[in-house]
Amino acid sequence: MTLLLEDVSNGQENIKIPFINEINYEQLPKFVYTPNCVLKSESLAEDFESISLPCDCENMCGDKCSCSSYAYNDGKLSENYDNYTSKPIIECSDICSCAVKCNSRVVQHGIKFPLQIFLTERTSFGVRSAKLIPKFSFVCEYAGEIIDEPEAQGRLKSHRPDESNYIYVLKEHSSNDNYIQTIIDPTYVGNVGRFLNHSCSPNLFSVPIRAGSMIPRICFFAKNDILPFQELTYNYGGHCTFKKNTSSLVNPRARKCLCCSSNCCGYLPFVEDIWLK
Repeated sequence: MTLLLEDVSNGQENIKIPFINEINYEQLPKFVYTPNCVLKSESLAEDFESISLPCDCENMCGDKCSCSSYAYNDGKLSENYDNYTSKPIIECSDICSCAVKCNSRVVQHGIKFPLQIFLTERTSFGVRSAKLIPKFSFVCEYAGEIIDEPEAQGRLKSHRPDESNYIYVLKEHSSNDNYIQTIIDPTYVGNVGRFLNHSCSPNLFSVPIRAGSMIPRICFFAKNDILPFQELTYNYGGHCTFKKNTSSLVNPRARKCLCCSSNCCGYLPFVEDIWLK
């Protein structure tokens, strides 16, 4: 039995994103679809009001482009890019003089692969592609409401222990050992990225990218060639919080990991209540 919703995005993405359920009658949770992040309150706009300087490239951007043409190669993320050592990625925008199809415009063009939301056997809903995704290709972003810290704390406190937590916190280091914090919650307003599951051996990795504004986008790229209908996953925490078969005490609020990878940590990444600080 297959339940099919033709397009979860309601025409807001380049390609229709269907929901497929081949197991039972469970439906998707109710949420408002958005292809890009939205600011929850106008007060947050002050944190992202600055804009990047435009480039003056003619037609296609080259190595000397003031934007981030260095970050991409043939429409994919460069193999030399590193989240820790490379410069932040700022794509060319409408105020740049280059062509719309220049090398420095990738994530702003949206989803290119035929993604599907489906019901998995172990972890409720998941995401897969009907076609092969080449290594370093852009897959989708993690879109939702951008909220402030008090709002995030309030939402976390209202969660039941069995409810999923979709909040993503991005901390970017700046000068003088300061950092910029962006909190994204797709629980009520989000995109296909909210259905990506965790794996201790993921096939996606995230990169913060600015495209069209200084609001960072959490963009997922393929770590390797991903075969059709293989579930798309990323690591929620970046490293193991607990080790499987360890003698140390496990926080009772930690949830068991169901990724079943050979190096599974046993539990989903977990942080204490001060994780937003």
